[in-house]
Amino acid sequence: MRKSLVFAGVLAAGGLAMIAGKPMAQDATRSVWDGVYTEAQAQRGQAAYAQSCGLCHGVGLTGLGEAKPLTGPEFLSNWNGLTMADLFDRTRTTMPLNKPRSLTKEQYADVLAYLLKFDGFPAGQSELPARSEMLAGVTIDAFKPSAALSVTGASADAAAIVADPNGAPNAYAADPGFFKLPAGRTMGSTSAVATDSRGHIWIAERCGANNCAGSKLDPILEFDANGGFIKAFGAGMLLFPHGLFVDAKDHIWLTDGHSDGTKGAQVFEFDTTGKLLRTLGKAGVSAEGPDTFTEPNAVLVTKDGTIFVADGHTPNKGAARIVKFDKSGKFLKQWGGHGAGPGQLEVPHTLAMDSKGRLFVGDRWNNRIQVFDQEGKLLATWDQFGRPSGMFIDRSDVLYVADSESRNPEGYGHHPGWARGIRIGSAKTGAVTAFIRDTEPNPDKAATSGAEGVWADRHGVIYGAQVQQKTVVRYTRAH
Repeated sequence: MRKSLVFAGVLAAGGLAMIAGKPMAQDATRSVWDGVYTEAQAQRGQAAYAQSCGLCHGVGLTGLGEAKPLTGPEFLSNWNGLTMADLFDRTRTTMPLNKPRSLTKEQYADVLAYLLKFDGFPAGQSELPARSEMLAGVTIDAFKPSAALSVTGASADAAAIVADPNGAPNAYAADPGFFKLPAGRTMGSTSAVATDSRGHIWIAERCGANNCAGSKLDPILEFDANGGFIKAFGAGMLLFPHGLFVDAKDHIWLTDGHSDGTKGAQVFEFDTTGKLLRTLGKAGVSAEGPDTFTEPNAVLVTKDGTIFVADGHTPNKGAARIVKFDKSGKFLKQWGGHGAGPGQLEVPHTLAMDSKGRLFVGDRWNNRIQVFDQEGKLLATWDQFGRPSGMFIDRSDVLYVADSESRNPEGYGHHPGWARGIRIGSAKTGAVTAFIRDTEPNPDKAATSGAEGVWADRHGVIYGAQVQQKTVVRYTRAH
């Protein structure tokens, strides 16, 4: 297959969207977790995949060019709740690109068996059948039944509750030593990581410590896709690098969450050379106004240039608002206000936007995500992703949420029963499909641990920026 084929979810002409709207087969009685293929079948499928699919989707199934991944959260989110018959029929009618249906039905079934094995679903004693009517009885469940999700309300936007908030499977391997810093340089605390269109990774760290005040170090770091250091800039400009965003032009946006009367409480826009393009807010002025911020936490820029800033890091003090600007930086409106009621905010810590243009706000102190339209109308409230410190939504509406604060004791971070880590799911339905648990052994003794900022590249590789551990961890799909 050539790279233009999007196997297992042909999005061109709305192929997958139409399938996703189909109801689940009424006679579905088995799940992909029930061992619906054999090891021998998966081995045959691996050979068939290498011959017919590998050129397009790659050895690691992560997708090449325009081809979609066949592994990871994007793939699982797209097919969660459908049946193996849907996947089988889509495979036969689209691959190989110029010769659909050129393999035997048995070969197509073998390829699907290989995909199931690669994605971590268990093998069994019976082969995956090569008939649609039999495959219609096998559902694709991205998460184990013990971590099943129930959605209240009639719409996919309704709030959802996870029966076991920490029970979604983890299929990721961590690489905490991926980034290669220059000699003599150590990573400071960081909540800011993002990738650009070239696959370069941008990190804003706090000058080897947890604050850049008085430091001569450059806090904004650029790395290549292999973790190699490229350059750094921004020395003397920031006090407390906090929220990082890369826009459609590959411009680097960064918030400075502290102020000292001469600098801070601003939002900066840079190009990839490090040239400062503009600032929002007044240097050193911490105030809630149309042209000032108190403690800007996060910034998000839409494709048309509209700018959103989440302002307010201290509960019950200062601001607790979302501020909207046009592409020129002109103030348009704000919404929020302190509180726990619908539409109110308490530490709006992170922002993300889905393909429909809905603005997701990580309302951290209230242990929830609130979803708004771009005029501030509340559309949904979700609490199934934990206590949101960081969020990212990829091009397929896979939602990544970093919870760095949930704790059992009363007081700061109080969120009993919830473990820290990165929860992954669907921005469309609210289903949580994976959970990368924080490895901190005593989270109740630390105000923060694990990822506070999170981003994912186009291949589904996840980056978690950590404040306490002073590092950025790279997570890849484990095989």
